[in-house]
Amino acid sequence: MKLTESRIKEIILEEIQAIVENEKEVKLGQDTVTQSAMGKHHKDRAAKITQQQGIDPKEYGIMKQFEELLQKLADITDIKTGKPISVLNPAFKRLRALLDDFEKNQQNKTQAK
Repeated sequence: MKLTESRIKEIILEEIQAIVENEKEVKLGQDTVTQSAMGKHHKDRAAKITQQQGIDPKEYGIMKQFEELLQKLADITDIKTGKPISVLNPAFKRLRALLDDFEKNQQNKTQAK
């Protein structure tokens, strides 16, 4: 397959657009949530769990492990600075990129139908 000059330009523009979109995404630690708002969030989430489909018990277990780990770290130390955030930021970015890839693939499948 031969790449034409116009196709190369198109690919470059797509990559630049992807970079710009990634820079706009929410970064870890920029949101703040009050204790009462967090309580409401957990209550709302608990109500939605019985309605969710596609998440099996093992996946719920994995999510629970992450949540408990973060809560324990936050109780022990300030997770928004120092070593904890230096570990959390790359993990957050990798998970965010993974989600973006899955959403993009799902969108492509939907458009192909």
